[in-house]
Amino acid sequence: MKKKLFFIGLMLALSLGASAQDQEFSFGLRLGPNFNWIGSRAGAAENHGDKSGTDVGFDLGFVAEYYFTENYALVTGVNVNFLRGQYDFADKRVIGNDTILGVVDRKFKSTVFEIPLMFKMVTPELGSIPLRLYAQLGGAFGVSPRVKVKDEFPIGDLNDDQYRIAKGEYNPIHASLRAGIGANYEILETMKVFLGCYYSYDILNGISSGVQGITSNYRKYYQGDKAFGARDVRLDIHQHRIGIELGILF
Repeated sequence: MKKKLFFIGLMLALSLGASAQDQEFSFGLRLGPNFNWIGSRAGAAENHGDKSGTDVGFDLGFVAEYYFTENYALVTGVNVNFLRGQYDFADKRVIGNDTILGVVDRKFKSTVFEIPLMFKMVTPELGSIPLRLYAQLGGAFGVSPRVKVKDEFPIGDLNDDQYRIAKGEYNPIHASLRAGIGANYEILETMKVFLGCYYSYDILNGISSGVQGITSNYRKYYQGDKAFGARDVRLDIHQHRIGIELGILF
């Protein structure tokens, strides 16, 4: 799947780059690893156990830049983010005739398709070297069609052996703030490579806030399709991500 997406993006970037007559526009590709972890404003979710809670994923995407002046540009495109994460949260499970409170260790993985919109500031070339530094600030809006999870519960035999699709538990809509820095190096007059890093923070709760499914922002405890008992604090998660990106622009 990743190879197909990369090939399609490469063909699209090459065709757009070849057809662009005005050098105010640049098109290209980006890819690289991401390192993400979970935070909670309400304190209802924490990093996974005694581990760091940081997981490694992968990004790839198509980039489009419009320079409205020599040193300022608007950047957009399409990103495909392959994410993995883990966190702990308190949960109740029914075992026999008993309702037991414990802490679930959850691992999850998802694919987020997003459209960024960034404001980019670029320095002049550094002396005789065709190298320009940049900083960019903005955000992104995206969707995640599904999330797969794998749970471990400390009591009883209620652990998942394999990842399962979490239906209705997660918010499919993503919105994030994003900032980054990096450098462009001109190889040819119409071709340059760039290397940078960025930080991204999801501003929307990753847990579903709608009536779909049984969660309703995890205001209740549940097991299977049965919801019961009200939580003292609703469960919320917000993903932080640091990424490294390598790309080429035409």
